[in-house]
Amino acid sequence: MTSELVAGSSGIGEEEVAASAPMVRALVVQRLEMIWRSCEPHINPSPEQLDLGIRQDPRYIEAGIRVVDRLTTLYGLTKPTHSMAVPDSVSSVDQRAALWEQLKVLEDKLGHIA
Repeated sequence: MTSELVAGSSGIGEEEVAASAPMVRALVVQRLEMIWRSCEPHINPSPEQLDLGIRQDPRYIEAGIRVVDRLTTLYGLTKPTHSMAVPDSVSSVDQRAALWEQLKVLEDKLGHIA
């Protein structure tokens, strides 16, 4: 990994990016978790740390917020969930009426053929 990149002969194509995306995502989560583990003692000091006068450190709180925000984005937790929409009774009635009308038209056509 210490070799120099040369323009025109080095690169990662879309296929390689797509193929390695799950592994890279896992690596990013692992690194974010590592950062969180480093921040957590400064966000939630243990009773022993509190006895020693160690208090929450706003710098680590801010870093922890950024880690949680990135994890939230990575997992898509801010996107709305897709739920099956339950049709209202009016549209169901309208759909049923339209289907009955189509069936009547088909029956009439079939009756003329026979």
